[in-house]
Amino acid sequence: MSPTKSKDATSLVILRAGVEAGTLKRTRDGCVFKFNQQFLESKKFKGLSFRMRKTTNEFLVQGTNLHPFFAGLLPEGLRLKALVGQLKTSQDDLFSLFAAVGSHVIGDVQVQERLRDQKKILPPKLKEVDFDLYLEKILKMNSYARGEDAISGVQEKISASMIHFPLNIAGQQTMSLVKLNPPDKKNLVENEFFCMKLAEKCGIAVPKVKFVKDGKGKLGLLVERFDRTWDGQKRTFKMLHQEDACQFLDLYPADKYRVPFSDIAKEIKNLVPAASVTLLKLLRIYSYSYLIGNGDLHAKNISLLVSERGFIDLSPAYDLICTSIYGDVKMALKFDGKDDNLKRKSILQFGERLGIPSLALEKMLDQLLKDFEKYNALLGRIPMENKTRKLFWTLVKKRTRDLAAT
Repeated sequence: MSPTKSKDATSLVILRAGVEAGTLKRTRDGCVFKFNQQFLESKKFKGLSFRMRKTTNEFLVQGTNLHPFFAGLLPEGLRLKALVGQLKTSQDDLFSLFAAVGSHVIGDVQVQERLRDQKKILPPKLKEVDFDLYLEKILKMNSYARGEDAISGVQEKISASMIHFPLNIAGQQTMSLVKLNPPDKKNLVENEFFCMKLAEKCGIAVPKVKFVKDGKGKLGLLVERFDRTWDGQKRTFKMLHQEDACQFLDLYPADKYRVPFSDIAKEIKNLVPAASVTLLKLLRIYSYSYLIGNGDLHAKNISLLVSERGFIDLSPAYDLICTSIYGDVKMALKFDGKDDNLKRKSILQFGERLGIPSLALEKMLDQLLKDFEKYNALLGRIPMENKTRKLFWTLVKKRTRDLAAT
């Protein structure tokens, strides 16, 4: 949708997996969503989201003109700032922002796409691209009206659909995004690559990642999307439902650092049948983040994914980085009121309160530490200054002792 039409939009048709679900309307002091009757009568879905279940009642929001679930689909950082400028609106006009990007977002809930005013741009070849200059160009244009996907997260990124990749790099049956090195966090691309590779070695499901280079030799991180799967029969991509913790807790993105970890775990227990295995995965990711000094495991970096068969589980872990090398050593989500000095005993007690057997927790932690100590040399491949490296390994060794059996 063009910037002008997005700002003027008062009503949006909302789809789930391509099926019309209802209508989102702007009101004088907020917005309202209402399911249509056909969707209510369908047996395919229980609702639009975990919080927005089927009902004949309206979902009314006052004071803010978008529900938390939809707000969680908006871009962040430079992308959000650029979009606000293109629409000539304010950052709190969430309805207009969603109208502009809602046809191309993660998961399976989208705005019904209207006819575009602009043709989709022909993507340049990878070897012809300068990542930084191309991002700058994309930020200046209304790239969402030209087919780019809106993906949340502060780090600079480009949808891989905006670049023509050789098939041996991206493949035909995947959808991906390219993360770039920001000016304020040196070597973040390398940082994330090795943290993700180590996580995989430690038994944590992660999306496929690989280095790519632009025409100037600058690194980017190609990350395969897990909310899209290839349908070989229909020769198209299927959309999977995905919600981050802010969304399934009915919170706005601004709350992502203020959520206690226990709130996320308790809600997952409510949402996932026989949740012990899923909660073990969650505690593994949190414990791993503690070991590597990842202070950016916030509520938008934990998501639930619904499979094609309707099973709910944690999504693959994403945005795993060592923030400690940039001076951030505190955990983003407090664990029983603490953001540092996490001990094995605290994890065991926490898990027991959620109904996870102690033996399963002990086994998970023991295996995590065994794999971590076996493969943590991968972290040594992250470029950093010698002084920083020494402090980093001191932290890693200390936190390894914290989680070890006594």
